[in-house]
Amino acid sequence: MSADWDEIKRLAADFQKAQLSTSLQRLSERNCIEIVRLLIERQLIDVIYTNDGKEYLTQDHLEREVRDELYVLGGRVNLVELATVLNVDFNKVEYTAKQLIQRDRELHFLLGQLIDQSYVKRVASEINQKLSQHGEINIGKLTATYDLPADFLLDAVVLPNLGKIVMARQDSENRNVFFTQSYIARNKAKVRGALAAITKPTPITAILNLTGVPERVLYMVIEEKAALGSVTTRSNAGQYIPHIYSRMQSQWVKDFFKLNGYLTFESIAKLGLTDAKSVVQRFLPDEKIVHTKNCLIGSKLIDQVLASMEECIATGSYLDVSTILPSALGDEDIEEVLAYVFTPTMRKQVHVFGPVVLTITFMDECVKGCHELASEHAKRAVESGAYQKYLAEKMMKHQDVGSMAGATEGDGSKGDKREERRKKAAGGKAGGGAQGRETKTKSTKKHTRGNKGNLSDSDDEPEQREGKKGGGKEASIELITPKEIAKLVEKVLEPEGLEMFSKDLANHYYPILSKQSLAKAHELYELSLQKNNQNRRQTHASIQEKLNNLYNDIRLYEKGLKLFPADVQGQLLKYLLKTLGTEVCNELCLYVAAECNLNTNYGTNLTQEQRTKIANDSDAVYRPTLQALCKALTTSETVDAFLEATEKTLHVCSMMLKKVDKKKDKNLILCHKHGLLEQLTNCTDPALVLHLAALIIFTISTQTMLHASGRHVSAILSFLQTALSAEQSKVFNTYHDLVLKLLSTESSNSDDGKPNAEQITKQLGELTQVVKEIAGNFKKAGVTAVE
Repeated sequence: MSADWDEIKRLAADFQKAQLSTSLQRLSERNCIEIVRLLIERQLIDVIYTNDGKEYLTQDHLEREVRDELYVLGGRVNLVELATVLNVDFNKVEYTAKQLIQRDRELHFLLGQLIDQSYVKRVASEINQKLSQHGEINIGKLTATYDLPADFLLDAVVLPNLGKIVMARQDSENRNVFFTQSYIARNKAKVRGALAAITKPTPITAILNLTGVPERVLYMVIEEKAALGSVTTRSNAGQYIPHIYSRMQSQWVKDFFKLNGYLTFESIAKLGLTDAKSVVQRFLPDEKIVHTKNCLIGSKLIDQVLASMEECIATGSYLDVSTILPSALGDEDIEEVLAYVFTPTMRKQVHVFGPVVLTITFMDECVKGCHELASEHAKRAVESGAYQKYLAEKMMKHQDVGSMAGATEGDGSKGDKREERRKKAAGGKAGGGAQGRETKTKSTKKHTRGNKGNLSDSDDEPEQREGKKGGGKEASIELITPKEIAKLVEKVLEPEGLEMFSKDLANHYYPILSKQSLAKAHELYELSLQKNNQNRRQTHASIQEKLNNLYNDIRLYEKGLKLFPADVQGQLLKYLLKTLGTEVCNELCLYVAAECNLNTNYGTNLTQEQRTKIANDSDAVYRPTLQALCKALTTSETVDAFLEATEKTLHVCSMMLKKVDKKKDKNLILCHKHGLLEQLTNCTDPALVLHLAALIIFTISTQTMLHASGRHVSAILSFLQTALSAEQSKVFNTYHDLVLKLLSTESSNSDDGKPNAEQITKQLGELTQVVKEIAGNFKKAGVTAVE
């Protein structure tokens, strides 16, 4: 190794000698490069190429140049810029810088920069100058000035030189803040002066703006001077409260409460106190306080109210509590005081209307005259029918609600119909069968036993004047109004100066008096039902009997019209339904209208539109069958269809249909014939004589009844040709022709026709007796009755 080094020295000496020699003896640049390359290949030397490749540097020389540049640039150099200046690859420069840092602890490599101790001391000196100028400095703000991390400035610059170069103190709460002692003393003096001058709660922000000191210094002084005051919270939203102000608050609260016996939250708030409970605990710990919405009331005032209330109840009078309590207390506070004072026994004996307390005894005395008024109105409502209308409307409303809920009763259920009739009868229906009325009477008695002292039926409960939400408007009746009650009560209260409470008393007693009035109305209504009960039974029975007779007549008339050809049968059927069928339908429609309490002012002869309206407006139990009956009246092609609809309607109306009895049918036919003969005997009108005679002969010959009009006489005579002899047939035909001529002559109303009319009348007069004798003496011969 030493031999190699000696050879290197020798070669170096030769190289220097060659350079110092004349050009003829010097090596060319190429030879030099070859020599260096050879040395590098043999690893005899270690060199660093420049970026342009024209120069070589050793590692030691590069380190020396790096130190030189660091010194020239003031102790802080950027490696990127240094690589550019030295014209050496950045990686070589960075490697060199790291080698220097490992050997020299005073060097720092930070953010691609190389910093030595001289730069650190210069920065520390500059920081000390800033402290001298401002008195305070924040490391965080210096990062932007020196473009260095706060941690480096704090740990490598300030703290190592604190007390040496940087003459300052570090903040105990914020380690990045440093300040001088003179700065702290100056600010403390400002704060102490401001705090000593404050006598009321002051926002922290106001003190900071006034003194211009940092917030932490302010809190530092407040903690040191805790005897002067305290802060609500350590933030800009807090307040500084001097102790002298707290003493003033305590003295004012104690003096005001001792003098007046109460405190208002408003007055407490004006003192700057927000928590009333803490006020009581701090300033009035031994007082018994009642908390209301706006006040704190002492026991003295409460005792005064209690004594006055006991006296009021004992005398059965009234008390205006506002005359006892201070005017600062509002109605809500008075209500809370009364709620505190009242015992359960007191509550049952009084009613409160704002600040005025009325005893039950006093109120009952005021409304004594209203009970008679309620009874009078109840009597008037029953006599006018208003109460009955109310019951009907209520029942219809309940039925509609039940239908919407899917609880509508089936038409074919006998028990359901009976229950429906029971409800109607209990609600005061006009009409109905005996079964319905008996059920109603039992129901009424049952309700009376179950509600002693109350109303006798659920229908008597006072209704709401407005419908329940979602349930539609309920049926209601107002037998007595609050206005009428208030008018009577006002006369009693006026001498006491309490007339302003007449409406309140009226509204309070309105449900009671309304219930009493409804109970009285129901009582009177029940009495009227008992009186009319017998009449209702008789009415139902008479209608049932009449409809049974009409039903049998139609059935018997059907047998007679079936003997005619089809074209004549249709005409006779139409006439039968138009007359007797219409009468049946009218009777049932009027019965259902009365049963459902429908407001109809129709007579006994109803039109088709009136019948349809009654059917549509009737209760659900009647509606389908009655609508079918009205439709069958106009559309039926047979009598059986109409009779079937009639049977269903009679069944729904709780009317019994008598069974068919052939013996009675024969008696009816016989009675019908005698009735026609009696009419014929007393009849003088030729047309009517002919009509009656034809019907009599038809009844005798066929043993059936026929319901026909004068238009059907020709068809009847044609049918009777086989039953009459030739002579009798000739008489009837002649008489029929004369009647037609007379009718045509009378319809012409001409003067020329009068002689002919007299002559025709004379001829008819001669034949009338003959026709009557034929009809009266006619006997059945050879014609079998068609069943």
